Amino acid sequence: MEVTVAEKTKVSRSLLVLDDEKDVAATICMMAATAAYDADYIDDADIFLEKVASSAPTHVAVDLQLADRDGIEVIRKLAEMDCKAAVIIMSGLGGRILESSARATTENGLRLLGTLAKPFSRAQLLELLAKDAHETVSTRKFPTYSVSDEQISDALKAKVFVAHFQPKISCLTGELVGFECLARWPQKDGTMIPPDQFIGLAEQRGMIDALTRQVYHYALANLPLRNHRSPLKYALNLSPINLKDTNFPHWLRNKCREHSIKPSQIILELTETASMENPLVLLEHLTQFRIHGFQLSIDDFGVGYSSLVQLARLPFSELKVDQMFVKTLSSSQESRKIVAAVVGLGKSMDLNVVAEGVENTSALRLLRELGCDEAQGYFIGKPMDVVTVGNWSSLSDK
Repeated sequence: MEVTVAEKTKVSRSLLVLDDEKDVAATICMMAATAAYDADYIDDADIFLEKVASSAPTHVAVDLQLADRDGIEVIRKLAEMDCKAAVIIMSGLGGRILESSARATTENGLRLLGTLAKPFSRAQLLELLAKDAHETVSTRKFPTYSVSDEQISDALKAKVFVAHFQPKISCLTGELVGFECLARWPQKDGTMIPPDQFIGLAEQRGMIDALTRQVYHYALANLPLRNHRSPLKYALNLSPINLKDTNFPHWLRNKCREHSIKPSQIILELTETASMENPLVLLEHLTQFRIHGFQLSIDDFGVGYSSLVQLARLPFSELKVDQMFVKTLSSSQESRKIVAAVVGLGKSMDLNVVAEGVENTSALRLLRELGCDEAQGYFIGKPMDVVTVGNWSSLSDK
């Protein structure tokens, strides 16, 4: 017998609901069934987890208030099980608890589809389920590699580290204003090892100076769109460990001269969670960079304990709003308030304010309304190699 498209869709999508209010859970299942979901509910957390393991539903909905345990315990267990289902968090406890539970879900490595405040309508549930057809870029992940000291050392000797370039645009006009240059480690199979899988190890093993110089050398020699109609800015990530090398500021200045690049076009990004054994050395070296004409950006602003101290003490010219808040800008009132406060703080100190992690048009619109200067993220453009970036066009050109 021929199977219709609707029947195929129904079979391929399943929702398992955990809620000890059986009438509510049954209603949720009926709502989901109208969207061709094979839906079922369970009121016991242990049985729910067993069924998730045995039947592998495509979607799960978890209520935060349960008789036998709370929803966060269930989320933790789902993460331990490496659950691949899209997760919906439900609760009648209020927005802030829902938001913190959502963050716990994503930070446990689960794929959060969204949250629903009880009571919710059929339309709200179906709208959330419909989002899954357009999976957000935040769920796209690089493969995980097991990297050793010897592999990094060999890669450095072979000079294989390169930079990819992610565009930054003006929030107001959509025009291209520059690129962030991001370290990449190409593999023979065509994949790339992203920096979070080797930078930390390089720092621990004393190889970060050689790695930084190699990536900078590649980036400066291949900066994209050097002949753009308006001068572009190029951001490079800087480890605080690099600043222990007293020759580094002079080396970078000479490299810029070699490639006819004005230091004012280069932005050095230093994470605000970074620390050094000697704060005076950090102060001296960052001031040296500014004297030489380089710009300085405080990266990931808002997630560290020393944010305001760093901002007041060190000669930054730019502030980057942490993507943790930008990614939830459209759905979280708390994130909007934090981003508004950070943007206001930056503008009051005459700093250029950049938001990273922009993944949709709504976030870009809100950033424009808040007065943020620049934005970057997968919605604008992903990190690209030097060939691909030449074919990229800004939002203002599309």
